[in-house]
Order: sequence, then C-alpha cells, then structure tokens
Amino acid sequence: MQTISERTLTSANSILLMRVKGFNDNFVQIEGYAADNAFDFGQGKIGETTMGVDGQQSGGFTPYEVDFNIQLAPTSISRDYFDKFTNDILTHQETRMVEFSVEIPAVKKRYKATGFLVEIPGGTTAKKVLEASTYSFRIVVQPEEI
Repeated sequence: MQTISERTLTSANSILLMRVKGFNDNFVQIEGYAADNAFDFGQGKIGETTMGVDGQQSGGFTPYEVDFNIQLAPTSISRDYFDKFTNDILTHQETRMVEFSVEIPAVKKRYKATGFLVEIPGGTTAKKVLEASTYSFRIVVQPEEI
C-alpha cells in the first residue's frame, strides 16, 4: 500500500542560529549555504562493546560528541562572521564555547548543541568558480520535538 508522509524533505526553511558568549552574546542566523550542502551532523558513538575470550559480549553507554559541519557558499555574508570569530580565537589564543539552535520544520525537529570550532578553511578555493568552505565543530547535541 502506498502512503504519503505528512513530513517533507525540505531543508530550505531550516534555521541555524549560533552564539559565542564573549564574542557575540546574541544568536546570529547563519545563511548563504553551499549549493548542495547546508550543515550536517556526524555519528555519535553512544556505546562500546567488548567480547571476552570465552565469547561473552558486554556493552556499556559512553558519553559522546559528534562532528557538526557548516558549508558556506563563497558569497555568504556569514563567512565574514566566521572570519571575525576565527580572528578572535587567534588573537586571544583561546577557544570559545559555541551554542547552536537548529530548527528543521519539515521533520518537526529542533536541536540545541554546544561545542567548539575545531577546523577552518585555509582560505577560499578558486577553481573554475569559487568553491564553498566548511567550518567544523565538535558538539554535544540535545534533540527536541517541535
């Protein structure tokens, strides 16, 4: 039997907000994503298992963090924000905790997350046309329903 989901695959109306206390104390909306990517969450290793020489397996919960990548078009005004944030880290030689709020109305999901910027682009890549840049974070996520 065929059915149609009430939820959609739309990502265009997703909202990504970011705040860095001490750098900017209010949430800033990130915009100007890459052509085929906006942001992505990595996998979390929520457990670990071992197996003894006698074949008995055991498992346990492990606290975890995930990768969070934001891909921005070369023309994105949010890249200016990331450049300023990166320069703040370099100037103070100190990282800052980042807070995220991600809302995806199409699937009625909201995520709150905290973490740290861990990878930045070395510059803007120029080929036939300028390419998108990725900013990578390690975060702890708290999912919510909306």
